[in-house]
Parts: sequence; C-alpha cells; structure tokens
Amino acid sequence: MNNDIFDDVATIYSKYRPSYPEKYINYLISKCNLNENSLIADIGSGTGILTKQFLDKNLRIIGVEPNENMRKISRKFLSNYKNFISIDGNDKNTNLEENSVDLITVAQAFHWFDVDAFRKECKRILKPNGKVCIIWNKLDTTNNIVKEEKDIDYKYTNQYKEINNILEDEKRELLIKDFFKNDNYECKITENNQIYNKETFIGVNLSKSYSLRKEDKNYDNYINAFEYLFNKYNKNGTLLIKNNTYGYLGSI
Repeated sequence: MNNDIFDDVATIYSKYRPSYPEKYINYLISKCNLNENSLIADIGSGTGILTKQFLDKNLRIIGVEPNENMRKISRKFLSNYKNFISIDGNDKNTNLEENSVDLITVAQAFHWFDVDAFRKECKRILKPNGKVCIIWNKLDTTNNIVKEEKDIDYKYTNQYKEINNILEDEKRELLIKDFFKNDNYECKITENNQIYNKETFIGVNLSKSYSLRKEDKNYDNYINAFEYLFNKYNKNGTLLIKNNTYGYLGSI
C-alpha cells in the first residue's frame, strides 16, 4: 500500500467522500453479533468515514492508517469518541495484537493491498470466529454522467488509466476471490445513491488519488470540465447519481 498517495488530498477526501448505508452498517452489526465488548479494526481507515459510522453505534474501533495526513484528520474528526483509537499501520503490519479483533473492515482501500500479506495479517489478529468485510462504493457505470466523468479523467490525468485498470469489476471480483479462497464469503449490495450540488460534485471528483492538484498546469481546465458536466445534467441545482455499496463479508 502506497502510504503517500493521498498526502495532498486528505482534507478534500474527508469533506466530500460519501459514507456507507446505515442499513448495511446495521446488517454487519447483526450478522457479526457485535456489541459494546467487540473490537473492530478498520484497516486503511483514511479520514474515518466508515469508522465514525461504527462509533455512532457505540462500538469500539481501531483505525489503522499508514498516511500521516489522513490519521491527523481522523483524530481531529473523531476526537469526541472515547471508543476510538488511531494507530499507524498498514495491510502488512497493523501493529495490532494477535487474536484481538472480532471484525476487520476495509472500505475503498483493498485495491491498494498486498492480498497475500493482508490475509496473513488478518489471520494473525482475528479472533477464532472473526470475519473480514471489504466494502466499495460503486457508481453506475452505465450512467452518462459517470461515463463523461471518466472521459474527463482520461483526458487530463496521467495516472487514471493505471488506477482505473485495477478497479474494473472483473479484477475487483478476482481480488476478492483470491483473498477469501474457496468462495467463503457473501456479497451484499445496498443502494447508496448520491445527491450533489456543484461544490460537492466537483469536490468528490477532486478527492481521488489521481485527481489533478492546483499546481498542475491543466487544473483550471479540469475544474471547468466538471463544472460544464454539472451544468449540463443538473436539475434545479442538484445531480442524483446512482451508487451501490458492495459489501463482501467472509471468513479466512
């Protein structure tokens, strides 16, 4: 996992990235029999988006994040929660104790992980009946807005083709199968549609690892392209984009 890839975008990520459906959070709590004595480890926890949702359910959770800027934001963001601990760690070395965790979560980060090393680390830190949940928010790629967002990224960003290649649905599924082995998991899909105004639409498009930064020479053209796209499709100042949350829950 590249510890520095989100250095310049941590604040934007925290402000504009979507959360996950409460319906799915409640499902996980029930399915995994979580209670106030349970311990969750959110690996690649970023700025604490998913972490907060478990804390709001009065659960104990450790955020494991290798990027210093992300950790600083999550610690400030979640400073009022007594059940939250933030530590420096990654997919290969979480710095957590053996047999200590009831549920491991990974949200929007698994594609950066070393699958074999992470599986080994999960086995080390999980309790005997512990589970792993890998979560992605996935936009409807048949939507014209989403298609045109991709066209903008292809035009202006050098990293997009490489990053997008590892996020293709077929490769994502192969990563999951490789991780869990023997199809020992379930996939639950939960609707998580997103509504944007112009600011939040541009913001979420600037929150990606490959998004252009202010110092990039094409930054203004990049922003203008997203503004044009918003103006083209918005209705009464908002865009609704179909999105689903995919949760892969299983044992290893």
